[in-house]
Amino acid sequence: MQTEEKNLTSIERPAEEPVQEAPVAGQAAESAAKAAKPVRVKDPASTVALRWVARVLMIVWSVLIIYPLFWTLITSFKNSYQFMSDPWALPSRWMYSNYVDAWIDASFADYFMNSVYVTLGALVLTVIMVSTSSYVIAKYRHPVIRFLERFYALFMMAPQVLLLIPLMYLCLKFNLTNLFTLMVLYAIQSVPFYCFMMVPFVRGIDDAFLEAAQIDGANEFYVFVKIILPMAVPAVAMVALLNVVGSWNEYMMAITLIKDPNYYTLPAGINNITSSAVYSYGVKFAALIISMIPVLIIYAIFQKPLQNGLSAGDGVKG
Repeated sequence: MQTEEKNLTSIERPAEEPVQEAPVAGQAAESAAKAAKPVRVKDPASTVALRWVARVLMIVWSVLIIYPLFWTLITSFKNSYQFMSDPWALPSRWMYSNYVDAWIDASFADYFMNSVYVTLGALVLTVIMVSTSSYVIAKYRHPVIRFLERFYALFMMAPQVLLLIPLMYLCLKFNLTNLFTLMVLYAIQSVPFYCFMMVPFVRGIDDAFLEAAQIDGANEFYVFVKIILPMAVPAVAMVALLNVVGSWNEYMMAITLIKDPNYYTLPAGINNITSSAVYSYGVKFAALIISMIPVLIIYAIFQKPLQNGLSAGDGVKG
């Protein structure tokens, strides 16, 4: 037995193969990333040249836009003598009182508040009319609604100048030359254009949301307020911003329909200030700067909603 055990132990066992260590996960990921790294191809010389030409044109265009604003700002701190002696030079004496004179002595505060009243009123009316009209046009199929959509498109083609004469005749006949009439007209004239912009967005909202709400017993008002409006916030913000800027800067209708200078809005009031020989050039340019401040602030705050509204024409479908 002992000899047999010795013979068994003397039998050589096969040599075990060395165990290879698994590659480290980080090394594997790094090697895979190196393998998948795209090869960068240099742009041709023509593409690079076009890119630099575009940059130069953008810089030139920016200078052409910014310099008049800068010149207006500098001139607002001059008196008439400094402006007439050298219009392009910096002020030798900074006249900060020009802004006080423009706000108080030139009745600019009254024009400013008139514009605020008209703009806010037109904003509320426009948002209500445009949002409801867009919902009806986008989600209902009826011959009357199709006619309304075509009528809006036809109304957009009519120049505003053609409407001024009949509007002025009606306003004078019925004694409607006041700020409330101007506010309503600002809202009505902008409805077709803003509906044309908002209808595609509302059409993009999936009908499944509306059907689910109606199955749960929701009425049309609830569907509109709780479903359509929250989903259409970018489009509503776009309409609101464009309407505020348009109403704030509108001049032709204001100067035509408003006869009392006490009810002038800012554009008509600025025309009244700049055409007067009572105020210095610095006061006139100060009035221009003050009139631009609200629009610049509003645009800076709501620039992103405006871009989202312009780029989100397909709504939320899909």
